[in-house]
Amino acid sequence: MRSIHRRTLAVAVLVAALITGLTTISAHGQDGSVTFDVGEPQGIDSMSPLIGVVVPSFEAWNIQYATLTDKAAEDFHTIPGLAESWTASKDKLTWTYKLRDGLKWSDGKPLTSEDIAWNVNTSRKEEWLNHSAVTANLTATAPDPQTVVIKTSVPDPKLPTMDVYILPKHIWGKLSPDERDKYAGEDGVGSGPFVLDKFEKGQFARFKANPNYWGGKPAVDTVVLRKFNNPDAMVAALKTGELDAAWDIPGAAFNQLKNDDDFVTNEGYQGSFSEVALNGGDGLKKGHPALEDPEVRKAIAHAIDRDTLVARVLDGIGKPLKTISPSANPEWVPDLSEDTSLDFDLDEAKRILEDAGYKDTNGDGVREMPNGGEPLKFTYYARSDGETGPKVAEFVRGWLDEIGIATTEKIASDSELTPIIGKGDYDMFAWGWTPYVDPDTMLDYMTCKQVAADPDDPTNYYNDANYCDPEYDKLYAQQKVELDPEKRKEIVHEMLTRWAHSGVYNVMWEEPETIAYRKDRFEGWTQQPAETGPVLFSNTSPTYAKLKPVSASASGDDDGGGSGGIIAIIAAAVLVLGGGAWFLSRRRSADERE
Repeated sequence: MRSIHRRTLAVAVLVAALITGLTTISAHGQDGSVTFDVGEPQGIDSMSPLIGVVVPSFEAWNIQYATLTDKAAEDFHTIPGLAESWTASKDKLTWTYKLRDGLKWSDGKPLTSEDIAWNVNTSRKEEWLNHSAVTANLTATAPDPQTVVIKTSVPDPKLPTMDVYILPKHIWGKLSPDERDKYAGEDGVGSGPFVLDKFEKGQFARFKANPNYWGGKPAVDTVVLRKFNNPDAMVAALKTGELDAAWDIPGAAFNQLKNDDDFVTNEGYQGSFSEVALNGGDGLKKGHPALEDPEVRKAIAHAIDRDTLVARVLDGIGKPLKTISPSANPEWVPDLSEDTSLDFDLDEAKRILEDAGYKDTNGDGVREMPNGGEPLKFTYYARSDGETGPKVAEFVRGWLDEIGIATTEKIASDSELTPIIGKGDYDMFAWGWTPYVDPDTMLDYMTCKQVAADPDDPTNYYNDANYCDPEYDKLYAQQKVELDPEKRKEIVHEMLTRWAHSGVYNVMWEEPETIAYRKDRFEGWTQQPAETGPVLFSNTSPTYAKLKPVSASASGDDDGGGSGGIIAIIAAAVLVLGGGAWFLSRRRSADERE
């Protein structure tokens, strides 16, 4: 038999201790260490920059691998990284970088110009997934341990920026090209502020502070990126204090957190967009034959109501968008004319299909191919990661049904959907992108060479529309060597207008990174770009190296906690006095889960 009196007495003692000792939940562990816990609903697909493609993977690489040059948080201008300075030849085809003194990898090995040159040359030769768009025309040499000379075979408007992740040659260089393509990248050796300590795919990645980081050992000892299969569970963990911050928070919950004084919300724009893509038919497998007809694709584009999607799916947190956003800088997005924007118009969609010979001849509500061919029934993939996928699918299914197109919905995780798209085993899907600062990489993804050609090669799945436009490729080649910013921008605008008019990529919205964090635990949050960008999951993720527990003077607590935490714990204790065993049982379950 349990003694209620004993439990009540224990709680009373706890309350007394809280009041007199001001013990709070804080960033500090029992051993004095500082842990920063971040929740996210997508998960890291690979710790290898040669394999991974999703945003959380880039967040992990941003904090583990430094780059030759970095980007300023305020406006992305090029600043020193591993290199402290650089100079250019008169013709801008040769760039010489000087490395910082005493650079080391996290395992204590020297980081020299040989590492940089090996990364540039090997990534170019082997066409590394997240490097080759930058290094394709570059050759690097290392005349001495602190000097890197990079030559470009063509004028390159991206230089002097060199923002590819520098991997340790003494780890990756021991592998054959085939081994590198399959290497998990979980060795934990890096040059960023934090390096991998433990990775459980689909659960969490834990990073420890790098004592050899050139910027100095961070004030935070441990960073944990936790994957939540349910966004609502992630928000609940943030509210209970299990998390310090959360990313990709659903719209309704984000709007609620805006009104909660315990949290700071960050609606950060950096060019992220989402689209409904169609199988253009130029990949390993063709989709439904009707999708090869531009008229069908245009009809589908006219059947997607961007305003409704932003209002109903994103709870108003986002901006309708009509074409690809290739950069965090909005100047690269063209203003589309009425003829090229393919705005929402169900009557126009029906007219296009009718005039093109797609009619419902048997009265079942679904149109058939011209001259009595197969019905327009498309396979539509919705993502299980995050919460927008099923909602978008519901709206799109309804609109397409109105114009006589049927869809069969299938659900897939991000890791499942990536090879499905690459192999062409789909008709439609909805997903999104977060672009780099320079538009070249995002533009490169949609070139003909990026259409998957090998079903067993996961490194060439970027052109996820499986669509090849030779004219787009010609324009891409022009912008890649155009050093005049305004002329280059005109070329890019023409490219994106063509892509929008193709109908294969129906961009729905520009979506902010929805982030919330507890205000009483850490300071040093850094937006990128300043004022409008996110504080986490940004282009270079500068926040992590700058975070530190809130000061005692700011919080009124020696342990880095705030008065809100004290009140919350006392309130919880009072609930125990009144509510009894439920609280103790629930808390024990949480302890066991940890």
